Amino acid sequence: MHRILIPIDSQEAESWQYALAYAQKFGEQQNKPTDIVLLVHTKRQIDGTSLTGHIGRQQAKALSGGKSLQLQSGAKLSLKTLNTMGQMLNDAIIIAFFADAKMLDAVDSLRGVVGVVAVPDLPGDADQWVARWGAIVHGAEHQPAKRLIDDQIVENALSLLFSMVNPTTGVGHPRDKQTADETLRILRAKGHALDPEAIRSRAIQQGWRADQASELGKLAQKIKSLKSKPKLSGIHNWEGRYQSWSE
Repeated sequence: MHRILIPIDSQEAESWQYALAYAQKFGEQQNKPTDIVLLVHTKRQIDGTSLTGHIGRQQAKALSGGKSLQLQSGAKLSLKTLNTMGQMLNDAIIIAFFADAKMLDAVDSLRGVVGVVAVPDLPGDADQWVARWGAIVHGAEHQPAKRLIDDQIVENALSLLFSMVNPTTGVGHPRDKQTADETLRILRAKGHALDPEAIRSRAIQQGWRADQASELGKLAQKIKSLKSKPKLSGIHNWEGRYQSWSE
């Protein structure tokens, strides 16, 4: 999976030029034809905005009308919005333009994506995404992805949780939600810090849909915010579970 951030003002034509060039390069590295999807929040963002000028008025109009553009690389460029992109693409490269955390969470929930080029709407809008995946930042020395969770016991507990829960449903099933709740309560009771955003990002890394990962983050926030440490007497074999995370 290729992931790159273009830290150039989206109002500048260079932001689109670099994004398209990277997308075509990633596509050429695939073993079969790979099309490019321009993803925006709404169609209004390609009608009379800076992006219209970057692409060209006629080309933007064609994309907005549902037509694909043939690129010199041989790939086709099409337009999708957050409401029309569905849940799966066929081996596509996505250019997430005017990207923010909501858009990039949605992209992370898609299947069939082989590359993502993000052009943020505002500085900082893609920072969580870059940290989550160790994405390449155009013009900067590439830094390896950092661990989202430094506490090894918390990491071990979450790894076991992720292995037990279906990533497509997350904590949507009552039994899985109970398992997550108990896991987080044991960690909090034993003095471990819970970082809801880091936990949410780890779930996305493990293939959870963004909405289910957010539910896990909310559960972590709830337990983190308890005024006192939770009681563990009602949790079956909490001592053994905690011991297994500590090994």
